[in-house]
Amino acid sequence: MSHLEAASLTLVGGTVWEALVVRAALRVGESILIHGGVGGVGHVAIQVAKAMGARVFTTVREANFEFARTLGADVVIDYEKEDYVDAIMRETGGHGVDVVFDTIGGNTLSRSPDTLAQLGRIVTIVDTSLPQNLVQAWGKNASYHFVFTRQNRGKLDELSALIERGQLRPHIGAVYSLADIPLAHALLETPNNGLRGKIAIAVEPSSHTESA
Repeated sequence: MSHLEAASLTLVGGTVWEALVVRAALRVGESILIHGGVGGVGHVAIQVAKAMGARVFTTVREANFEFARTLGADVVIDYEKEDYVDAIMRETGGHGVDVVFDTIGGNTLSRSPDTLAQLGRIVTIVDTSLPQNLVQAWGKNASYHFVFTRQNRGKLDELSALIERGQLRPHIGAVYSLADIPLAHALLETPNNGLRGKIAIAVEPSSHTESA
């Protein structure tokens, strides 16, 4: 990998490893719904979940279907055109998924229990400001995990092994200079910004570049 790719992976990679391996204990043959599958965290989560042997569902815009599939997603759901709960139940024959990984929060987290199978697990990395659907979660015997990433060398070693086997590669959607960090934040905060993967900050360049 390039230096920028390596730098872009450490935080999101550690977050995904903590969420899927340590907290959710995702197993071979299980299914997972990843909300926001082409975002900075989501696009790494798809690759790691696939490497772990899971069936991967993800919610993305239609324009990102092909990109999500190249990452390893088995089922892509256009959240703008279809209710993802209905889609999950249709695709799983009413069984639901074993794990939900939430990178969106708000109403998305509130409705996630509706997609779960019995004994399912929900892992979120965002705030829980809205009331949660705990009655539905209780009926599924679900467990919740709230992740604030704890970084360590072991996680980076495991991620390195996936990279060496060709099962993981970060995608950089835009590169900004140190001086242009405010522009990078503005892009992140812009709805439907079309960004895929991570924004990287490079010390040398004086202008930013973007890639699909």
